[in-house]
Amino acid sequence: MILIDTTPLVALCDPRDGLHAKALVDLDRVAKRPLVLCEPVLTEACLLLGHAVHRARLARLIAELRIAPLVVEDDAELRLDVFRWLGRYAEHQPDWADGYLAVASERIEGARVWTYDAEFRTTWRRPNGTRIPRAVR
Repeated sequence: MILIDTTPLVALCDPRDGLHAKALVDLDRVAKRPLVLCEPVLTEACLLLGHAVHRARLARLIAELRIAPLVVEDDAELRLDVFRWLGRYAEHQPDWADGYLAVASERIEGARVWTYDAEFRTTWRRPNGTRIPRAVR
């Protein structure tokens, strides 16, 4: 399962984005596995994709790639874990979506995160201290 972060979503939907070409190439790699989107990432992407045409592309992308929503068993506990994770990395000022992906990646066996954010490689870790598996390098 591939958990999608905001950066590839924005890059796929906005051809002017500097990562657009890379995201298209990487999409071919990751689309072989189930793609999953959590609400915090969707919210952040909609905020960054301010033009109606970009949001329409996002909606088409989600439908055409059959990107599933992330379903968690205990949403209340996951939220508490995200708040704890945010506290752990407070000096780095992570956002909610980063924390959500870090925590969810630990809870879902075999999950990888598709992101271009360097912090997922250099700084962020799962709550148990292990590296967050990334879908692309």
